[in-house]
Amino acid sequence: MMKKYFFASILLSSLCVFTLSTKAQNTSSSYKTAIGAKAYGGAFNQGAINIKHFLNNTSALEGSLSFGNNFTAVEAVYEWHQPINNAPGLLWYVGPGASLGSVKNGSNSSTLFLAAKGTLGLDYKVKGAPINFALDINPQLRLTQQTDFDIYAGFAFRFAF
Repeated sequence: MMKKYFFASILLSSLCVFTLSTKAQNTSSSYKTAIGAKAYGGAFNQGAINIKHFLNNTSALEGSLSFGNNFTAVEAVYEWHQPINNAPGLLWYVGPGASLGSVKNGSNSSTLFLAAKGTLGLDYKVKGAPINFALDINPQLRLTQQTDFDIYAGFAFRFAF
């Protein structure tokens, strides 16, 4: 398990260094793309390599490669964003998505799962720095392999450009 976290941190660090060295730093209160890490708590305790890319002023795609205790997953969410009045750089968002992953069983075998998910959150781009934070809640309905419903919270720290 530690190998996964070590590999993920090396990959994330390399990606951030590459991104920051090839792009001018974004010091405005908005951004086009942000790459970083996301942590989830609640029903899941996991970490993720996370990217968010705005398609236009009000919609974005967010994707994560998540690692947790005995599982790995890829998730994608389509998000609609709206600004919060008198709060430059702060947006609220909502959207649907999906998650596909693999859970390791006790017998050292793995089971694939598919889940429908949603998100509702706040996104903040720090003016004067290439830093973005996001906080959201994520309901998830696992559709395969023991159907269940969970709600968890996510916190993202990303470098914006």
